Amino acid sequence: MNRLMSPRRGFTLVELLVAIAVISLLIALLLPAVQAAREAARRMLCKNNLKQLALALHTYHDAHGVFPLNYGQGPYSDENTGTSWLQQILPFVDQANLYGKIQFGRPLSDPANSGVAQTTVPLFLCPSDAGNTGRMGFRSNVPGMWGVQNYKACAGSNWNWGLFSPAMSASGRNANNPDGLDHGNGLICRGGDTPPTTSRLADVRDGTSHTFALGETVPERCRHTWWYWFNATTATCAIPLNYKKEPDLQAQNEGDWWHNYSFLSRHSGGANFALVDGSVRYVSDSISRDVYRALGTIDAAEQVSEF
Repeated sequence: MNRLMSPRRGFTLVELLVAIAVISLLIALLLPAVQAAREAARRMLCKNNLKQLALALHTYHDAHGVFPLNYGQGPYSDENTGTSWLQQILPFVDQANLYGKIQFGRPLSDPANSGVAQTTVPLFLCPSDAGNTGRMGFRSNVPGMWGVQNYKACAGSNWNWGLFSPAMSASGRNANNPDGLDHGNGLICRGGDTPPTTSRLADVRDGTSHTFALGETVPERCRHTWWYWFNATTATCAIPLNYKKEPDLQAQNEGDWWHNYSFLSRHSGGANFALVDGSVRYVSDSISRDVYRALGTIDAAEQVSEF
């Protein structure tokens, strides 16, 4: 007896195309969510980095009675013998060995110091800045490949250059002085060619929970960014957060320090900041300019609302 065999039915071409289209649509719907989750995780890691740096500032303060020094000594070349606040906190972020290699009082041109300055310190890097390998060339007009960072100290919000000048506070530290580089009204300024300005907790009269200590930067967009150098570790709040001056949408104007000696980030819509009390906040780049500048000063007596 013959058995009737029903033919096995496979996918038609149309059904296969529909299945592929459905799968593609699902991937397209899920991909932004996956990317958003990854960025949220990177942003949290960035916050953790800032938290550790803020705690290091306080540990340094406990040990020395002041926050870390940042100043230049000599020409703005590899003969400068100054120091940066990031150098000073190395022992407090598990980098005592690196700190021990620095020949303080000797210039950057000293082989020991140039070797340290070329070092990448992972804690100093934001995970969202994916293109940052930790080293970049021609920093602050000093030839060479140097270790860069994604975090700077807040010099304040007084400023005397570019589109957002003059900016100054009417009271407090360096009142009515627009030199936000060497006479900033914030926690730690550049200190180039001047006796170093020291800051203590008692100097922060605007409130430690309403004063920026540290914030983010993007070394690709600002040449004055490398952790060893005194003139590359501070930023101003006079320039709006994440300001992009045309055509500086990428790195074309990385030398335009008048408009990028500021806080910048790779996070969408804002940046992370550590306040003097050690807390870390995500700040929207739509923040009011007045509030943003007030958060940059340590004792200008501004009234800061929620931010």
